[in-house]
Formats: sequence, C-alpha cells, structure tokens
Amino acid sequence: MTKNIVQHFRRAGVSIAVCIVAFVFMLAVSACAGVTNANGTTSLSGSVVSVNAQQHSVSLNVNGQTFTISGLTDSEIAQLQSALSSHLNTNFSFNVTQNNDGSYTISTNPNSMSEDNTPETNNNETPNANEPQGQNEPGSISFIGTVKSVSNGSIVVSLPDGSTLSMVIVNGQTDLSDFNGALPSVNQLIKVDATANADGSFLASQLKPTDSGDVQDQNVVEFDGVTTSAVGSDHAIHFKVGNKSLSFTIGSSADLSDFNGNAQAIGNGVSVKVKIQFQGNTSTVIKVSNANS
Repeated sequence: MTKNIVQHFRRAGVSIAVCIVAFVFMLAVSACAGVTNANGTTSLSGSVVSVNAQQHSVSLNVNGQTFTISGLTDSEIAQLQSALSSHLNTNFSFNVTQNNDGSYTISTNPNSMSEDNTPETNNNETPNANEPQGQNEPGSISFIGTVKSVSNGSIVVSLPDGSTLSMVIVNGQTDLSDFNGALPSVNQLIKVDATANADGSFLASQLKPTDSGDVQDQNVVEFDGVTTSAVGSDHAIHFKVGNKSLSFTIGSSADLSDFNGNAQAIGNGVSVKVKIQFQGNTSTVIKVSNANS
C-alpha cells in the first residue's frame, strides 16, 4: 500500500511539473507574440505572409511565428496587398484582441494598423539612396492588365512586368460606367487608371474593358510622378508615384522633346510623365515629358 501511495505522488509530481512547463511555455509564446497594452489589446508587429481578401484577414510573421488577424477593412486589405505584391520589405503593427480559439481580431480603434515603410525593390526598379523614402508623391499609373482578385472594396491587377498593383474601389470615386456599374471579373483583361492617395496607396479611379485596338498598348505603362533626383550622366530617371519608387534608364531613342532632347535637363522634384514599354523584365523608356504638357 505504501508503495502505491509513493507511486501516486510520483505521478502527481510529474503531472504538476508538466503543467508548470506548459504554463511557462505559454507565457514565453505570449511574450514573443506581442505587447499587452493598457486597454487590454495586444500589439503585434511583423511582416506580411499572405492576405485573404475574401476573409478580410492577414497572416503575419512575428518573430518566426505566424498569426492570423481578421476583421480588417477593405482599405487595410488593399494596403497590405499592395505591400505584398510590390515586394516591399515592410513591417506592419496591429492592435488586436485575442479570440477564444487563439486567433486575433483587429481592434476597432482607427489607428489599429500602422506601416513601417522601407525602400522598395524589384527587377525593374532601382532604389535611390538620396530619396526621402518615407515621403509619398502625387501621381497616377495607367496600364492594361489582368484582374487577379476583386471585391466590392478593392482590386488587384497585374502589370506587364509581372508585378501587381492593389487598389481600393470607392463608390462615387471609381468610374465603373463602362462595366455598367458592375465589377470586372477575375482573369479579365482591363484598362486601369490608378491615382495615388495621400497615404501612398492607390485608388482605382477608372476601370474599363479592353477592345481589339488596345492590343498594341498591352505592354505599355504610363507613370505620372515626381522625380526624386536630377538625371545624371547615367541617364537614369528616378521618380516616385504614391509609395512606389521607380528608376529607368533613358535610351537614345526616347522622346525628350519637352527637355530639348537632353535627359540631363530633367531636374529634381519635377512632375513628369514617363511612358515605358515592357518586354518581360526588360523595360524601354518611350517618352518623358512635363506632366503639364
């Protein structure tokens, strides 16, 4: 009997030890996940893994752990999709509340999501070290592309270079008259006019279906932005549209009539229109002109 009692207490001791270890582990995970605020919400900060527009949720990598945050608005989804599709090395911070199942829901505070921008890079764009990266610039992007995803509040469309642009759709500000007020379909080829918002994101200002006459312009993109440095001896033009930093080399065949044929006459802080033709990842500057011309 004494032996049974000893074994019972040994088993109980093991169980208690396991519970203590599990509790400590849970505390460690919670500590890594985020910081608890005074109002009971938790702050999570990390990089975007994926965005689910239909579920209005985002998967966030926080110190090597993946957390799902739901309850996001269409505008927040569009901003996250833009960062993800543009290959921005961006961290986002969220104020969230934890659900019973361990998932998280963004709080209703209007400042519950914030973005930490860093320079954007891709195969067709060269970051400019002299550029104030945190500053967004007014402008627009016009192109023909394929719809990748669409909802009542946002749309993602591919550009000729293979990247995508995420835009918000706003009633009364997005012209859908050519679609009779309806939305384009996924995989449909459409014409897009996107306008940069003050926060650096983009508004789909006009969406139109394509016709046979648009085929010749399918690989052409027109940027309306602001130069972030003067064109130097390398003939590279650096400019920004919204939160997108772009850089292209101006070849000898480019139309520079607004600048007397001289690329180095393009200064810093100039509003310009830049017309680019893409062949895969290869880009050719067709024309650079004054935005007001």
